[in-house]
Amino acid sequence: MTELERDFIKLVDEFVINSTDVDILEEIGKLDMEARLLGISFYDMYCVVLQDVAGHQNLVSQFKIYTKSRK
Repeated sequence: MTELERDFIKLVDEFVINSTDVDILEEIGKLDMEARLLGISFYDMYCVVLQDVAGHQNLVSQFKIYTKSRK
């Protein structure tokens, strides 16, 4: 695993832990379930969502706000 991949995983984990919005947490739960059904990692699924935001605009925008606030 590359350092970039580790940093991405850490950032996603921190976002999930620090999220307080019930809708965001519910959407994250649904993504986790979809990933399990597809047999892929949650992080791979999350990466797909960030690239193709259709149906996940709120999650993606909140993640972008979170990442910008960390800089």
